[in-house]
Amino acid sequence: MNITYFKKQISDKLSICLSLCCILHCIALPVLILMIPSISSFWINDENVHIFLVLLAIPISLFAMGKSLRIHNNYKCIALAVVGLLLLVAAIFMHDIGFIGEHGHEENGHEENGQDEHGHEEHGGIGETLETIFTVIGGLILLSAHYLNIRLSNKSS
Repeated sequence: MNITYFKKQISDKLSICLSLCCILHCIALPVLILMIPSISSFWINDENVHIFLVLLAIPISLFAMGKSLRIHNNYKCIALAVVGLLLLVAAIFMHDIGFIGEHGHEENGHEENGQDEHGHEEHGGIGETLETIFTVIGGLILLSAHYLNIRLSNKSS
């Protein structure tokens, strides 16, 4: 494997890494916080990390798909990538789903604005559960799209 081969598909590989980061941020971080509570104060626990990863993944994924589309002329990967990206974007908004009447209450040491000490809004779990589901499914679909894109590009070259 030479350097040209690696450079040829760097955007696909970077997008695969970003997809894995989104999935790990959503699944592994809560487990780590349960095992090592001090991790909850780190910057990686911030909701903005998910937004940053998605905003980074969108242009890189679209660039990779557009570049490879000229090589293999197969729209399956770009359709999968769009679905995966839409799910990742939707996951950002899932976090805000909650039950009526739970905002603005000072319970269990939470502040008046409905946020805990780390800036996370509390929503009773349904929003966070949906966020996790959408992120994992979206990340896996996006990862699959880039893997398929690499395979189709290699087959056509």
